[in-house]
Amino acid sequence: MVLGKKEKALMNIIYNKASRSQNGQCLVSPLDLLTKIPYGVEFKETELEETLNQLVLDNYFDCSKAKTPSGDIMYCITLKDNGISFLRDKRVSRRKLILRIITTILIAALSFSLKEILNLIFG
Repeated sequence: MVLGKKEKALMNIIYNKASRSQNGQCLVSPLDLLTKIPYGVEFKETELEETLNQLVLDNYFDCSKAKTPSGDIMYCITLKDNGISFLRDKRVSRRKLILRIITTILIAALSFSLKEILNLIFG
């Protein structure tokens, strides 16, 4: 699955919290999620529910809402298969990106070398 910038940022936070427990569950408040989102990601408070729902639809985790006795909203999140393999998928996509960059550089160097060789031969 290809995640957007906001989804990746939110999934990183959720994965870090939920992977600490043995069963892949965590209890987190919306404020905890919003405060841990990096500054480089433009994330509004109103987008939190929508982004969580998109990740639920992509089968990364199950999410249920609960209210504390003080009235605060808490999310109970349980990682699913896609959520558990999130870190591995992230590493694989990083390797693919590095491989593409190296391949591009090698092809450019080969093209330049071939051009120079042809210039030397044919003047």
